[in-house]
Amino acid sequence: MGFDSLVFFFSEALTNLRRAGMMTFVTVSTIAVALLLMGTFLLASMNMESFLARLQEEAMVTAFLVPGTASDRVSALKLQITAFEEVTDVTVVTPEAAARELFSDPADQKLLEVGLGEGTNPLPYTIRMKVRSSHDLPALIEKVKGLPQVESVSYGEEAFRQFQGLSNLLWIGSLLVIILLGLASLFIVYNTVRLTLFMRREEVTIMRLVGATNWFIRWPFVIEGFLHGLLGAAIALVILAFGTPFIMARLAALVPFFRFEPGAVALVKLSVKLCLMGVVLGISGSLLCLRDLNAFGREL
Repeated sequence: MGFDSLVFFFSEALTNLRRAGMMTFVTVSTIAVALLLMGTFLLASMNMESFLARLQEEAMVTAFLVPGTASDRVSALKLQITAFEEVTDVTVVTPEAAARELFSDPADQKLLEVGLGEGTNPLPYTIRMKVRSSHDLPALIEKVKGLPQVESVSYGEEAFRQFQGLSNLLWIGSLLVIILLGLASLFIVYNTVRLTLFMRREEVTIMRLVGATNWFIRWPFVIEGFLHGLLGAAIALVILAFGTPFIMARLAALVPFFRFEPGAVALVKLSVKLCLMGVVLGISGSLLCLRDLNAFGREL
């Protein structure tokens, strides 16, 4: 394909867009809405994954020791855990400190003293560990569980499972939205290109009579679909760019512990994905309409 042919094809595609102005508007708007919803779901999924990774990185692993463990054995165990490469910080919580944390109110502490008496604190020693990285969490838990003085290990696994389930649900929802809106966009592009082809049926017939190949006839309509997808993706990206900070600020106010901070790299990847989705939808819709020009010619 030469440069002159490419210029001709783009010129014909722009002519098609102008002639079918209303259908072009409807098609581009439909693709923009579809990509906007896709981008919103993908952005939510990315934020959930980022939150889960941060939750693992900031997780405080707590090892509950066997009741009655001697203080010198606790100190030795702390030194042993400090030597683990997966750990950045280790803190020992005595039974007395644990009781003060559990019953922070002075009135509750007095009731506790009356109920238990002097020297009968049932709480065990606990060791709290800060994990170096989220990738080190499973290995650290296995090591700590293997220590003989450790009775149980906790790292907020129940909350993590719930957030993981929500993340999986978001991914499934994103996939369903992409499929449904993608099919709707394909249908709109298909009908728009078919309408344009019908409007230019006389020109197509003349081009075939003078010996133009099917692909020479197809290219302007393929480029038309490409422009539909590209314009729709551009509109969706502009709306996302201006709307995301506002939405994130509102969500952060509603859920303070959930930080919404998509990085620049993640936003660039999302932009590339949406542009590719738009282009693929536009070109696919055009190709579906143009797959058999001979049959279309008989219909004309």
